[in-house]
Amino acid sequence: MSDAARNGVSDSTQRNAVVLVVVGLAAAILLSVVHWLTRAPIAQARERVAEAELFAVVPAFAKATDMSLDFLPVPPQFRTGLGIEAGARIYRIKRGGEILAVIVPALSPSGYGGPIRLIAGIDRDGTVTGVKVLEHHETPGLGDRIAADKSDWIRRFTGRSLLDPVPNRWQVRRDGGAFDQITGATISSRAVVRQVRRALDYFNDDRARLLDAGAIAAPESAP
Repeated sequence: MSDAARNGVSDSTQRNAVVLVVVGLAAAILLSVVHWLTRAPIAQARERVAEAELFAVVPAFAKATDMSLDFLPVPPQFRTGLGIEAGARIYRIKRGGEILAVIVPALSPSGYGGPIRLIAGIDRDGTVTGVKVLEHHETPGLGDRIAADKSDWIRRFTGRSLLDPVPNRWQVRRDGGAFDQITGATISSRAVVRQVRRALDYFNDDRARLLDAGAIAAPESAP
């Protein structure tokens, strides 16, 4: 190959390399701009979904316009019982200077298909206002009936407390407790019953702080 030909190939290679670099930079800039433009709407959408899930377990307050929502951290000594990690929040429903209800997160590691993550609404008297399963890996058609969109089983916790039934009856009937297990899904049912009971135990143990409107809290919109 002549020197002229070699130079031509070299120039062409360099031009192609420059084009690739320019295209790559343009793509990176475009992706950055798209991310920046969509970050806020995506975060707002997630916030709305989260708020809807929270109010699903305190339905009496869902449409009230005079309510506010804040949160407290979960003290380290309670995290193991609830199955949660640092950073988990206890949400509080407030009207003026009064705490009307709290929303407690809990995670059971003992589901049939894996961990079951849920939230429990509890009013200031210690009565369950609702329970919602947020995430699970249970068997379709069996254990997945712990979810409200699959059956009404989860609604049987509403109105219950550690007085009804008494603590040692917070088990499925197969274990001598007061709660029916889902047919063919005793393990899933047992995991949920136990974790709702633990959410109530936590509320009782931390009640004074949770119901103290002056406790250090942050508005729900805080990061």
